[in-house]
Amino acid sequence: MFTRILVATDGSEYSREALKMAVELAKKFNSEIELLHVITEPIPYLGSDLSSFWHQLTDEQIKEIGNKVMEMTLWGVSPENIDIIKKIVTGYPAEEILNEIRRDFDLVIMGTRGHGPLAGAVAGSVTQRVIADADCPVLVVKIG
Repeated sequence: MFTRILVATDGSEYSREALKMAVELAKKFNSEIELLHVITEPIPYLGSDLSSFWHQLTDEQIKEIGNKVMEMTLWGVSPENIDIIKKIVTGYPAEEILNEIRRDFDLVIMGTRGHGPLAGAVAGSVTQRVIADADCPVLVVKIG
């Protein structure tokens, strides 16, 4: 039923719980898991005097940050014979997650802490956009 599962991660305990759920489903359906982290690079405000303080991350910095996030997400997770492909990209998180989904995923799993209606309007905007625009089912793992 689910041959390719995408797990979006930010390195939080919520992402770790999403990955645990993905591993359980992958065991049942013999699925492949891709663990995706999107690094948001600062975008300078055009016309702002602050743009001189902006600098782009180097490839080495992106790799270092991404590897740390992957390590934090995988901590305490036992994938037991499940291949997990790690992917690190830069851009806007919701947009990059949706781009990745279009590469033929059957399921997306994301973690959330379960914001209330007011906080969720801002803090859960990536998850909300993915739910709204994804071409496949989205499973949101809520803890707390």
